This record gives sequence, C-alpha cells and structure tokens, in this order.
Amino acid sequence: MSIFTVRRSILMLASGIMLAFISGIAPVRADCPTGEAACPSDLGGGCAPLGSICCPGNTHAVIGAACSGEKTGDWGAIATVTWHDKSGNAHAAYGVGLHGKTISQASTTALLDCQSGSGELCQIVGTFSNGGCGYISIGSGSNDVRWAISDTANQALKECTSTGDTCKTPAGGCTNK
Repeated sequence: MSIFTVRRSILMLASGIMLAFISGIAPVRADCPTGEAACPSDLGGGCAPLGSICCPGNTHAVIGAACSGEKTGDWGAIATVTWHDKSGNAHAAYGVGLHGKTISQASTTALLDCQSGSGELCQIVGTFSNGGCGYISIGSGSNDVRWAISDTANQALKECTSTGDTCKTPAGGCTNK
C-alpha cells in the first residue's frame, strides 16, 4: 500500500496553505476554501466544513448525525488537525474511532477524540471497515509537523520518520470482518 504524508512547515501554516494526502488511495484535494478540508477520495474527495463527517458520495453531515443511506458494518475512522500556537510553534493532534456500526458513528468518535485533545476543529483523513485497519503516527521536525497513516502501525511509523522526524508510536487498530 502506498503511503502519503502531510508535511506543513510553519511558513505554510502561517499562510493557511493546506496540503493533505491519504494512504492507499488517490491524494485528497488541497484546494478547499478556508474553514473546510478535503474528505478522503474513497468518500468522494470533496470539501467539507472542518469538524464535520465526510460521507460517501461526496457529501457531509454535522458531527453526531448519520450519513444518508450509509451501510452498517464494523467501521473505523481517523481524524487529525495541525495548528500553530501564539508563539508560532506547530502542533498536531489525532483521534481514532473504532468499531462504529456506521461510518458516521466511527467518524464522530474520531472527530470528538481529536477535538478533545486539541481544542481545534479536526478533519477525517481516513476510513476503513469490515476487517480493514488504520493507524496514524504524528511527529515533528525542526520546522514542521508531520503525520502519516497506513493500514499497519509499522508502515505509519516508517513513513512518519522517513525524513528524520521524531514520531510517536502509531495509534489505531483494525475492524472486525
């Protein structure tokens, strides 16, 4: 599975330029308007307001709501956010939702987990279901914040540390078949 990472320098954060990529599928869009973020391309890849659930078919729902016509199963989701504090230091946070009966349940759990750890509005960067796995590792280098996601913990950590950044032990897990 190919792995993509997000790397945001403090300069990029200050200027509001956002670049986002997701593993295993085509890169997500980076041209969303301010206050919105790209949804994973397996859900349509469109833009959705920060803190909202990305739904199949390029739609979105408010946190806690259900996606229209969603299928049940065993779902997982990963959410993340990067920001800089008043001193200009870059930070990242993430949230993981496992074993939701629907994509919206797993996404709500991931978003709330991410937002409670950061105080920022987060975005969904990956979803998986029915035996699929998802892991995220976050870290930082001299002038940036970096995160990587993959379907294995080892690959997420390997990608995150590939440029010499110090990254945390990956978080995530697998859904049941």
